[in-house]
Amino acid sequence: MNKIKVFKFGGASVRGASHVKNIGQIIKSYKKEEHSLLVVISAMGKTTANLEAVWKAFLDGKDHVKLLDDIYNYHYKIISELFEDGDIAFRQFEISWEKLESNFNIKYADENQLYDQIISFGEIISTQIVAQYLISEGIKAAWVDARKYISTDEQWREGNVNWSWTQKAIEASLTKKVAKETVITQGFIGGTLGNQTTTLGKEGSDFSAAIFAHCLDAESVTVWKDVPGILSGDPKRFRDVEKYDYLNYKDAAEMTYYGASVIHPKTIRPLALKNIPLYVKSFVDPEKPGTCIGNENSKKEITSIICKTNQSLISFEEKDLLNVNRLGLDIVFHELQKQNIKINLISNSAITVSVCANTDLKKFEKILALFEQHFNIKIANELELITIKGNLLSTKDKLPFKNPLVVYQTKDTYQMVVSSNEG
Repeated sequence: MNKIKVFKFGGASVRGASHVKNIGQIIKSYKKEEHSLLVVISAMGKTTANLEAVWKAFLDGKDHVKLLDDIYNYHYKIISELFEDGDIAFRQFEISWEKLESNFNIKYADENQLYDQIISFGEIISTQIVAQYLISEGIKAAWVDARKYISTDEQWREGNVNWSWTQKAIEASLTKKVAKETVITQGFIGGTLGNQTTTLGKEGSDFSAAIFAHCLDAESVTVWKDVPGILSGDPKRFRDVEKYDYLNYKDAAEMTYYGASVIHPKTIRPLALKNIPLYVKSFVDPEKPGTCIGNENSKKEITSIICKTNQSLISFEEKDLLNVNRLGLDIVFHELQKQNIKINLISNSAITVSVCANTDLKKFEKILALFEQHFNIKIANELELITIKGNLLSTKDKLPFKNPLVVYQTKDTYQMVVSSNEG
């Protein structure tokens, strides 16, 4: 049997009919080489964000139907441009849409459970469209429901993978299926043992590709993006950025942790455990080499500037300055972890601890209610975490950020929390 390759296409690569056709061309070129392919696909364009807006409007008692209609029309237009009237793709879409709408008539105990049931349809619909298009182009393709294979707990919006169940499910039927036909499946979603849909966290489709690759013992994973590879910084914000031809797993994992958006943070570990290389390539110029991530040392040192947006700074100051109670702070950190608040940087003094975290206003309200009697709590929003890795001396003084709220430095890492309006 041929070794399996795993491809992942993000929302930008399927945002229109012409982009779906481009995916077909890329897959055809690889099928000529007789590779077995499993293809993970995200929701089309901005569909996930638009479905989130629907979910929020519904919870707030606002008109969510108009927002749903816009999403429906967006997908219907793509289908109309890809297929002739009467094609099965139209019926598939209508069935999925009815299932999506039915969730608004179900009373879920947890609003985040409702979130997962609604948001998941972005991936379900996009993969049905792509699979049907490939079939219409003569490619032997099959649509597969990722929820039947990626098993998670009931941690809504960021399900924890049950690796044992997932491995068994994939080994039981998916390995043979991939050998016979190109499998099209969803990123970002999984399922519980009780057949409830879960999601794997924001931008989790890369992680899905890594899960499938790990369990299939794949030869490689290729993430297709609208960039030429992994760059040392955002070219829209910084000059003289460079493309990495090669990164080792450790450096790539650090970059994703600090906020590099090209790869999801959870992606690296499942691949590193089995020494599966990860390629980041351009779907615009698929013949170009892109960036490879593997287990060898990086061949060239490049200074990277990583911006993690949507950050907040939460400061806890002891109210009784004569009684610095570290036990109290231990309880605070325990609660932050319990609320699944992502801490990216910690700064402390004798009486104050500040944490830079991903902004989540609802969770912050819970923290404030729990601890406002014990601490003076200040929360600053609309911030960024800027991280420099590499040549600090020649880089940090050239950046436009002049009034950092927090600074942290080690031998080869410089970090600062700044206002999003600066720079």
